[in-house]
Amino acid sequence: MPFSFEADKYRGKAREKYLEAEKRMIKIHKKYPEVKQAYSYLQSLKREYSMAKVGIFNKNKMQKHEIKELEGAIKELEKQYHAILKKNDISLNYKEPDWDCEKCHDTGRIYDGQKYVVCSCIKDELRKKKQLAGNLPSHLHSATFSSSNLNYYEHNIMKNSELSYFENAKKIYKMAATFVQNFKINEFNRGLIIEGPIGSGKSYLLGCIANALIDRGIRFRYIVYSDLLQQIRSTYNEENPSQDEKKIINDVQDIPVLLIDDLGTEKASDFAASILYQIIDKRYREERPIILSTNYSLENLKKRFPIMGERIFQRLLEMNEYVELAGNVRIKIIDEQQEA
Repeated sequence: MPFSFEADKYRGKAREKYLEAEKRMIKIHKKYPEVKQAYSYLQSLKREYSMAKVGIFNKNKMQKHEIKELEGAIKELEKQYHAILKKNDISLNYKEPDWDCEKCHDTGRIYDGQKYVVCSCIKDELRKKKQLAGNLPSHLHSATFSSSNLNYYEHNIMKNSELSYFENAKKIYKMAATFVQNFKINEFNRGLIIEGPIGSGKSYLLGCIANALIDRGIRFRYIVYSDLLQQIRSTYNEENPSQDEKKIINDVQDIPVLLIDDLGTEKASDFAASILYQIIDKRYREERPIILSTNYSLENLKKRFPIMGERIFQRLLEMNEYVELAGNVRIKIIDEQQEA
């Protein structure tokens, strides 16, 4: 996944964690002198033991039995030290930094034996930023093609089809994955119109597409059309809106890949038709793809947009391949969760 690793930022983060741990230790030692005393004495004995083991006291080497006695003293003091901590409800790790990532200790990189590689926590952080930038809802953050369980779709044959619900879903998921794999900026990329009933997994599929686009470093914008209309309307009632209508529309017109979820749930109006036409017409002319999901057939969608409906959906059919994702997987998932 393309990313920009800011080494200084993460070195600073690790340093802050060390400083926090140091402050915590000083605070505890000040509040509980017996903890400080036991810790200091224990560290002193451990240093003495280490030096004895490597023979630093060359002039007066410790005998084996003396080293053994020192080992015993250290073990006994450790027991006393741990008992003091337990009595005062202090963690055994109170001196250690509270790392956000145990793998890299918040440095952002790990040594693999030959070279430093970027830690997975950095990739996770970047993914979250891109999901936020693309307006992807949190419930779709974990949606991926690799983790999709298509066995939720029935294996019986669909009505008026030679395919089972499972085979049909597998075919559509493959088409969606191929779209992402073959996508190229500034080239014509045929999108998808995904029709299906509530609970058929349309939104989840859009989430899979969005996260796969992130893996390829491709910018996208996910919108629920009714939410977009509300966002535009809200600018009319604000004296100094953070974004005006033109900026909102331009953002969805110009993004490399636009994902529109649940088209048709908005209230049918000339306003809704006009905004939709502006978005689709510009993307049509500039050959920017759209992935669109809806509960309605194209014929019923046209009826919801009597003004410019024919133009809108003629362009959509030229830009996209139409597929129907059938089945109700949501009920199966809910039933499975309730049984667990």
